[in-house]
Amino acid sequence: MCSSDPDKIESAAIRSRPSYQPMLLVVVAFAAGIFIDREWDIDWRFSFFSAWLCLVGWLLARRCTINSREDWLHRRSDSAFKRERIASTILLVGFVLAGSFWHHGRWNWYSQNEIGQFATELSRPCCLEATVISEPLWMVSETGFDSHHETEMKTRLVLKVNRLRDGLDWTSVGGICDLVIHQSVSGIHSGDQIEVFGYLIKSSPSSNPGGFDFQEYYRGKSKRAFLHAYQAESVSVVETANWLTARWISSLRRRLNELTWQYIPSPESGFASAILLGNREQLSRGRRQQFLETGTAHLLAISGLHVGILAGSFFCFFRVGVLSRRKSLWLTIMFVLFYAWLVEFRPPALRASILVTLYCLGRLLGEGDFSFNLLAIAGFIVLVLNPSDLFGIGPQLSFLAVASLTVSAEWIFGKPEVDPIQRLISGTRSPCVRIRNWAVRQCRMAVLVSFVIWLIALPLVAYHFHLIAPVALVANPLLLIPIAVSLYGGLAVLVLGAFLPSLATVFGELCRFSLGLIEWGVAVFQSVPLGHFWTAGPPGWSVVLFYTGVFLLVIYPETKIRSKWLPFCLMAWLIFAWMIPARWSSKGSVQRSEEFVCTFLDVGHGSSVLLQLPDGKNVLYDSGSLGSPDYGARSIAGALWYEGIEHVDAVVISHADVDHFNALPQLVRQFSIDQVFVSFVMLKDQSSQVQELLAVLEKKGVEVVAVSIGDQPFSSSKIRFDILNPPREGIRGNDNANSVIETALNPCVYAFRRVICS
Repeated sequence: MCSSDPDKIESAAIRSRPSYQPMLLVVVAFAAGIFIDREWDIDWRFSFFSAWLCLVGWLLARRCTINSREDWLHRRSDSAFKRERIASTILLVGFVLAGSFWHHGRWNWYSQNEIGQFATELSRPCCLEATVISEPLWMVSETGFDSHHETEMKTRLVLKVNRLRDGLDWTSVGGICDLVIHQSVSGIHSGDQIEVFGYLIKSSPSSNPGGFDFQEYYRGKSKRAFLHAYQAESVSVVETANWLTARWISSLRRRLNELTWQYIPSPESGFASAILLGNREQLSRGRRQQFLETGTAHLLAISGLHVGILAGSFFCFFRVGVLSRRKSLWLTIMFVLFYAWLVEFRPPALRASILVTLYCLGRLLGEGDFSFNLLAIAGFIVLVLNPSDLFGIGPQLSFLAVASLTVSAEWIFGKPEVDPIQRLISGTRSPCVRIRNWAVRQCRMAVLVSFVIWLIALPLVAYHFHLIAPVALVANPLLLIPIAVSLYGGLAVLVLGAFLPSLATVFGELCRFSLGLIEWGVAVFQSVPLGHFWTAGPPGWSVVLFYTGVFLLVIYPETKIRSKWLPFCLMAWLIFAWMIPARWSSKGSVQRSEEFVCTFLDVGHGSSVLLQLPDGKNVLYDSGSLGSPDYGARSIAGALWYEGIEHVDAVVISHADVDHFNALPQLVRQFSIDQVFVSFVMLKDQSSQVQELLAVLEKKGVEVVAVSIGDQPFSSSKIRFDILNPPREGIRGNDNANSVIETALNPCVYAFRRVICS
């Protein structure tokens, strides 16, 4: 029987409610609508009018709830809480529909003259006029056998298209697209009007199983076309930007980048430009790969860590002076917004600036520490700006890191010391003891922060990047101080470079030393045995199950379990939702179907074929691509992981042309490979590419077997492989004449899948 005391009724109702996080429920509902529209393409008319009906229904229900509350206060009703729940449910449904409508418009609505309408899957020559809306970015593009060897510079611009020439007539068009100039160019700045002679092409979807869908990725950024110009002379400036608008900020960005390269000596100049101005494209893929494999890739982008360090130092600089706390917070807000504008509102910097700005505003309004409501407001703003960010790995990891730290803040940072006796005892310690205790606490907090973020992000990182890097638990805390010193030194260079060259040189050397220390540490951590390993990753449903469980555990108190059971829950998830399903998928799919599956992979100008045998064994025939070996390696690795394959039983290299084997050095680092079969002619080849390949295989302990006509190199329980070419002594002619040709006999069923000519 219910008590008649309204205070008791209200307190009992509050205890039965979940933890009150209203904005969190709003952003979850909005995100659910975005996801529903992406998956099922809901008709916008339904979502638009239904959202308005929900808004009207919520207003009516809310009015009834207010009237019921007045009755409740007069002890005439106890059902206000139920009516309030109904009103809240209607409102949340409205946010679901609003999210669906908002995403549908951003995803599908393009004008008839949008540049993507004129692009096709095959590139075609065109001439257009456009406005440059981003400062030129210099990109390092690797070519040749090894990504560490030969490089070429490209220039990337973002254009707002104005006109497209069709024959002799100009047609007004709209939209934005990326221009890639396959040479290094200068003299073009943001705001300039340019004319381009190039090749227009539509962004393409993935052509391989498990490949990255560039079409979907760039469509989320409202870019549906690319323009390629292969000569710098193909781009000319028609009209320069107004100095009072875009020209000024363009010159400032260019000048700051020049100061970075001038005062921070090579080879750390590109690294400094990446962490200070976001120009990570100036780093080679080989250098970026080192950071990825050690779990420190976030150090290369202007992430929340960078903006937080700079904003914190900026606030402390003014706080220790004559300025009040309120003025210091306002100056910090102005700094982070200016910094985001300076780096052209790149997504990581924009997200971090939104978080820092909201945090400072909260402190100005008297709020305490960071809360889920504040994080949810930031997430809502990000989704309104671009609903496709819901599906981006960058936004997911950013908000996941902040959320995990918010949940575990008390465990990591501890409760404030309120006992006056303990404070008195701590104050009587000697300075050395206090410094030691402070240093121990800081190290403990850094390690715990690294552990919490690494553990919570583990399923998502393994699913997207197919990588687990336990060494990141040690690398990130140790590199925290060098990255902070690098940011402070680099910021001093940007501020003092134009006024005090001698002092800027000192800070530039400090920044160079810190960045060199970081790269040295990353190289050391990359070589640590078992410091990182590659995996096919958990199934998608397993990742959803993990984060749904974490969400319910954190938000709803009634689902909380004792902390001692959490490791057992994590272990159960690892075994039953990751290891067993992944093992069953990789070993059982082909075996259960009793098929001999042949998948021709698209690697550009090159060759690679995946053979999946009925007994579960996997064979690769060729693995290379002309140009950058990373492209071929990513294409092949994506297909293998898509099939749940982590072990390759054999690789057959047809002949000694690099476009048939230059992806293998990277693949052998990501997959375990038993044997590599080559011809006797290739084994005797003295070219540098072949010798480097053999050295890598020997270092990794992969057996290299030479075969010739008549050999049966690979045994399988149901299929026999026979070598039909070449003879042991080889055939006179080019390498193609000495290609290894094999045949598979007595297959149960042939299944050709995803046949793509390359």
